[in-house]
Amino acid sequence: MVSMGIAELTTLTGRLANILGQTEASDITVCDILLPLIIWSDVVVLCFSIANPNSLHHVKTMWHMEIKHFCPRTPVILVGCQLDLRYADLEAVNRARRPLARPIKPGDILPPESGREVAKELGISYYETSVFDQFGIKDIFDNAIRAALISRRHLQFWKSHLRKVQKPLLQAPFLPPKAPPPLIKIPECVINNREGPGLLLDSPLCADVMFILQDHIHIFAHKIYLSTSSSKFYDLFQMDFSDESQCLVVTERHARDALLRTLSLDTEEDVAVLPNLSPCSLRASKSDGTLKMMSFSGKHRRTKLSLASWSKAFYSIHKESVTNPVTGSPAHMTVVKMDYSIQLGPFSAVLRFLYTGELDEEERDLMKIAQIAEVLEVFDLRMMVENIMNHEGFMNQEITKAFHVRKSNRIKECLNKNTFTDVTFRLEDGTINAHRPLLISSCDWMAAVFGGSFMESANNEVSLQHRVMSSLGLVCCVGWILHGELTTR
Repeated sequence: MVSMGIAELTTLTGRLANILGQTEASDITVCDILLPLIIWSDVVVLCFSIANPNSLHHVKTMWHMEIKHFCPRTPVILVGCQLDLRYADLEAVNRARRPLARPIKPGDILPPESGREVAKELGISYYETSVFDQFGIKDIFDNAIRAALISRRHLQFWKSHLRKVQKPLLQAPFLPPKAPPPLIKIPECVINNREGPGLLLDSPLCADVMFILQDHIHIFAHKIYLSTSSSKFYDLFQMDFSDESQCLVVTERHARDALLRTLSLDTEEDVAVLPNLSPCSLRASKSDGTLKMMSFSGKHRRTKLSLASWSKAFYSIHKESVTNPVTGSPAHMTVVKMDYSIQLGPFSAVLRFLYTGELDEEERDLMKIAQIAEVLEVFDLRMMVENIMNHEGFMNQEITKAFHVRKSNRIKECLNKNTFTDVTFRLEDGTINAHRPLLISSCDWMAAVFGGSFMESANNEVSLQHRVMSSLGLVCCVGWILHGELTTR
């Protein structure tokens, strides 16, 4: 029979408090009460709490001596209990204990070396256990049985199976549970500030697109904002046409036709081609329409692509050197001539939505905004207009959130593929491409660099070779500025 003489010594001592209180007048001691429990035992498991240094001290000064006095030949195993407290959150443990219980302090937790030193001094085996984590329980029972069988060898030496019993084995180290991840509070992403893109639309620094409305109104914008918000603009700016000797001559539409199509946005235009022209075709990246382009030789050569058959909103597109209205310096821009029926107010509201993802509920021309959104395939804006007209404007908040999630993913994709990038950061170990409009609207420091009088504002490449920064660090910084995530490519 293998029995555990003293199990969980601290708990057992507490249970005996009442008995001791009743026998204070007599000569009965704790050892006298525990004597019947250990006198006929085959092995004694002597336990202490690793969260109570006094319990280990009593093992050495009292309990082991008493056990050896009454049971000199009984093997003893020293066990440190409550191992989980060594790695637990003591504040949470103390809150869960009884109100009047003594709090456990970090200095009360004993290291495993303390138990091993006492066990080595007493000449016994040492193990640690935790009922909470179910660790070491089987080790205690297995090695207690080994210790009991080995102690019988001198009494039953003729039994050969006792010769094969191993001594108590070493315990495998306890693997503490994985610590919970630290609570990281990420500040609000600067890209969520709608004022930055809106101000950039009002003051178009680094503009690379100019829209022409009704032949005399010019609106400047940025490809990266329009392309990541609308697939129609993405297809438009991804068109590839040469600047060498190709041109399309489109017949001028009459004023009467323009007035008739102001509300319907219908475009039925005949393309007249000069004689001796060789036709060629160009297909947009995602559109099913085919754009026709002719070539001729002349004194003035310029590419002008007709978009009337591709979209009802656009008339033509070409590249031209245009003076920036903010800096006054010339820049190579994509000039898009809009359909004559597109009006300034509704189109400005559509552009502001593409920049900020918001629509003012006090807009007056909601129907015209919806028409422009329809032909530009900005379906989120069309739904927002419908909600406002149905007095359900509160539903637009979810549309705005989904809009910015998709926009952030598209910005990340453009950054990874170097699409529409207009600035290159050169470092010691490589180069990083980025988008100036996004940097300007999201970071005050970048706005000062590219919008002020620094030489970087006029250069397409910014050299950081003499700065202490790697490409990986700059990628993290640019990724955080553009879409609020510490990501690497």
